[in-house]
Amino acid sequence: MFMRSTGLGRTLLTGKVSNIFATTVVPSTLEEPQEGVTEPVRMMMMMEIVNPVHWTVRAFLDPSDLRKIVKVIVTNPLLILKGIKFFFSKDPDYGELAKVEASAPKADAGKAPKGPASVPGPGAIPKGPGAIPSRA
Repeated sequence: MFMRSTGLGRTLLTGKVSNIFATTVVPSTLEEPQEGVTEPVRMMMMMEIVNPVHWTVRAFLDPSDLRKIVKVIVTNPLLILKGIKFFFSKDPDYGELAKVEASAPKADAGKAPKGPASVPGPGAIPKGPGAIPSRA
């Protein structure tokens, strides 16, 4: 899978889903809740980023997130057909893609890069989300 983030500029990340399971760990600490504190059950999807860095990304899905995913799939018959075809297709070889990207010609430092002027470059570091509210 490829992932992009506006906070990383033009960086294209390559990774894969490594695990999906239900958990009650606190997202901000990745630890079990303290005694007397009730943490809701969430689905955790762990993704392993393998190129150009090695990261583990954890996505905590709330019930509303899962309902939205299911709703988008169920209400879009074309997406279901494409999903069935996609399910039986082969994965791309990301090792070959990394070699192609590494051998791509680099732009000259003295010349302005070609391309649309509307492509944003790296800017200020975006602010992350606030603290995750606890449900008691």
